[in-house]
Amino acid sequence: MRLAGRILVAYLLLTVLFTGAVVATFAIPRDAIEGHLRQSVSEVVEDGQMFTCQAGFFKPYIIGVFTECLMLDIAYCADTSSPLQSAMESRFVIADSSPVAGIKVLLSEPDSPRLQSFVYSRYWHGSQCLLRPLLCVTTMRGIRTLNVVLLLLLLVVATVVMVKRLGTGDALVIALPLLAVMTPTVPLCLNYVPTFAIALGASLLILLWNRATGNRGNAVLLFFVVGAVTAFMDLLTTPMVALAVPLTVYMLYRRPHDTWRCLITLAVAWAAGYALLWGTKWLLAGLVLDFDVFGDAMGAVTQRTVGKGEHDFMMWCLKWNGALLVAAVALTVAVALLYGRSRDEMRRHSWMLAIAAMGFVWTFVLLEHTWHHLHFTWRTFVVSAIGIALYLRYTTDLKHPLALFRERHENRHIDDHKLIEQ
Repeated sequence: MRLAGRILVAYLLLTVLFTGAVVATFAIPRDAIEGHLRQSVSEVVEDGQMFTCQAGFFKPYIIGVFTECLMLDIAYCADTSSPLQSAMESRFVIADSSPVAGIKVLLSEPDSPRLQSFVYSRYWHGSQCLLRPLLCVTTMRGIRTLNVVLLLLLLVVATVVMVKRLGTGDALVIALPLLAVMTPTVPLCLNYVPTFAIALGASLLILLWNRATGNRGNAVLLFFVVGAVTAFMDLLTTPMVALAVPLTVYMLYRRPHDTWRCLITLAVAWAAGYALLWGTKWLLAGLVLDFDVFGDAMGAVTQRTVGKGEHDFMMWCLKWNGALLVAAVALTVAVALLYGRSRDEMRRHSWMLAIAAMGFVWTFVLLEHTWHHLHFTWRTFVVSAIGIALYLRYTTDLKHPLALFRERHENRHIDDHKLIEQ
């Protein structure tokens, strides 16, 4: 079967799988989860106060109380008598403009006039496929313990496999930045977990399952599926991690000769899976619900890119994003010029700078979203750190400074010698 046909089959199967999974999840009776959910709300609020760390106004390591309560809110509001409609609309309530207050009031005063109901249909909410079943047997603290074990196991196994397949240096350049941004709060927030779990899981597939990426067509199909799964599970936290990390691992492991063509092809495949499955959710929800899903989605796109009445904050984010970009470029250029091995090496490994650029491109495009959710979007820059570190690792030699200038001088000397001989 040709690649296009295989991608079409994968798309149809994923659509059926995702739809079936969320419908089955929203069919779980509320009575089965209510006890653990009530306790989980208290745990989320208490843990958020206990674990939050900040530097000035910036809170880089924070329990996402807002989103965690929103997810619990959706889990509780599910109408199990109509699981298809409930799964498509993903309804939640707020009180005093907050889902945290909303779920508290809902559990104590379900008929309170303070409650306002909203539809959150533009996401698949695949995380509910984990949350609602797990709430049948444990609370949020139990789920967090499971996430800690899962992510730690994935990171350790991925690091060991990368050491064997890629070498110790490459493995550490990838694993250490991931560990730095995951610790301590990523495993403690169900909202933060999916992109890192997908990134590590996909990287292991690439390194351990030869058939998955044994040829370019299989690799394209794999990245299409990874993009689709990211759209299903993620609430727009750090999706670039789920693209850039597996892509980096693939490029280092397979060493394609057409580096830029390969990189672009796989990135486009990932983006196609991500966008197509997300758009499919809008289509399905629009068919099932009496609600303008596309209008709501397009409004969110506008909000997250150009903002609405928040230009002062966005300019602040633009300034600091720009300053970080200038600093990253200046550092890379300075080190490359001082310690670069050769121009040929710099050209050969330039694809690593494209990996680094992904973090900046994503945060610049979604500028409003970047500053509004800075307490977790800052982790997107881990892909930039990995890309820059790899580029400098492969193109520089600290023992031989100014080698680029000597290379240029030697080449000029050789050219001059040839001219004299002629």
